[in-house]
Amino acid sequence: MEALSPLIFLLSVPSLSSVVSPSKNPGFRQQRAVEFHETDAAGLVHFTNLFRWMEAAELAFLHERDVPVLAVDSVKNSGWPRAAVRAEFLAPLRFGDTVETRLWVVKIGRSSIQYRFEIWRLNGRGGPHLSATGEITTVHVTRTRGKLQPAPLPAAIRKKLK
Repeated sequence: MEALSPLIFLLSVPSLSSVVSPSKNPGFRQQRAVEFHETDAAGLVHFTNLFRWMEAAELAFLHERDVPVLAVDSVKNSGWPRAAVRAEFLAPLRFGDTVETRLWVVKIGRSSIQYRFEIWRLNGRGGPHLSATGEITTVHVTRTRGKLQPAPLPAAIRKKLK
């Protein structure tokens, strides 16, 4: 049997919009404008960009807390590959919209971190509007002699994520 790819898209899952955010105040917020190249022929944001925005918010969150995203030395290196990603699209986004990606750390495991995201359109009639929700689970790994292995999260990193 072939090994599964480390990136898994979960297609038949319970609705993310029915899940209440872990807390009212997200652990991190990041705003941006929707750029023209992020839209499709219909003028709507292409779905792949939502995953990019979630990852960009995650990386900014980690950077803000001085958590290394990639560590490389002569013997081994470490990183955070995705174990699972999913998203639910609730309302369209268009070129020029101002969006805010909100991030919560939902669960910290032995070697994994589960994030929850909400992507809000901030401009337009009716005020802010939830446009998408998503989740990413990452696994802290080390690579030694070309082989990836899950690695326990160091206590110092755990402290920075709370």
